[in-house]
Amino acid sequence: MGDIEIDDIEFARQMLRVKENKYEENKSRGMKQVVNKSHKISTLSNIPDGILFNILVKIPPKDIHKYVMRVCKSWKEIVSESFFIEQNFMESKTELVIQSGLGWRMKTKLIEIGEEFECESREVGLSKLCKIHSSCDGFLLMREPGNNGMLQIINPATKFCLTIQRCPSHCKHKACSAALAFDSSTKQYKVVHVVTDSYGFEIFNVSSADDELQWERVSSPWEDLNDRPFNPVKFHWKNPVSINGRILHWYVDSAEYFITMQVKEEKFSRTYLPERVKEINKTNNYALVELDGFLSFINCDSEKTMNVWILEDFRRKVWFKKHTIVAELTNYICPYKSSRQDERRMPRFWNLVAVAGARNGEVLILEHKKNSSVFIYDTKSKVMKPFSSNMRKLESFVPHKDGLFRIMKRIA
Repeated sequence: MGDIEIDDIEFARQMLRVKENKYEENKSRGMKQVVNKSHKISTLSNIPDGILFNILVKIPPKDIHKYVMRVCKSWKEIVSESFFIEQNFMESKTELVIQSGLGWRMKTKLIEIGEEFECESREVGLSKLCKIHSSCDGFLLMREPGNNGMLQIINPATKFCLTIQRCPSHCKHKACSAALAFDSSTKQYKVVHVVTDSYGFEIFNVSSADDELQWERVSSPWEDLNDRPFNPVKFHWKNPVSINGRILHWYVDSAEYFITMQVKEEKFSRTYLPERVKEINKTNNYALVELDGFLSFINCDSEKTMNVWILEDFRRKVWFKKHTIVAELTNYICPYKSSRQDERRMPRFWNLVAVAGARNGEVLILEHKKNSSVFIYDTKSKVMKPFSSNMRKLESFVPHKDGLFRIMKRIA
């Protein structure tokens, strides 16, 4: 976090303390009485609106909700405006939600990777967190902790919580694919869920009026189920890669394409892999991850080379090779006196698969397919080192940004 952001937060907290000092408890009358203080707060009204906006918009959403909204009515009105919420979300830093363990006992943390590979972690701030499927506009979609076969939407910054009714497929949401998405045309949030494509995809419009809340079934991406590129007995749908919550991409074990849904249209299409990529072995588990707001396709040409492609133009399906990672040019930093044999030397690229991106797409999070070790690679410095989180066997990595967005229900 930059110095100016720390100053902004402290400024808001100081204003909160000044404001609270205006009140004293009059115990004899059992009510709060306004008491004149020597410290004046006239400076609040003297701050130009533009400067005040630029200060407040840089404050993290959780601090705005906890501190800034309590300073005064005018500040609360500013931070509640839609334009402010959108700008504040753009200023919010991207972190990784990492999880380990099973069931409601899953250990969950938010991780930020710094310029020197330092990992700052913090608690999500919510109890009884279960498997998290996706993040969208500051909301997290997860399995409801009560083991009742329902999904739940939470906002860690505002403590908002909404439980979604049980889906028609009666899925327990322990081994399925689900994502929270946003329909930019209707300004409504939707949950997209699939457990088996033969049953079809299920969509729940979170913003519908209460009497219209229900799941809708959408047919499978394949008209003929025999056209599926995977073995339906062995294949398990994983959570899609979400691009700003507006476009969802699913890996379908194909050496040619993956499945895409534009949320506002609720229709599926095939997005083909880069044409210039040589023969792809789908069993090598090439990766689809989000990097700085774009879809990225990451594959290995050999044990010593890894390529990072970016889908820079989704509508025209234009791919661009952004990075070529070469083992011989990589500076591997081994932890001092590491006791783990698998960390003492750089792993073969063939055994690595990308699971997430961080720091605006500059950093790749790579997982070893055999021993589940996790590594960090910096595309700028070409440095790789083991990822240290003090959590055993990490199960998921979900990019997340805190936000102040609200889910508004439509009035019937």
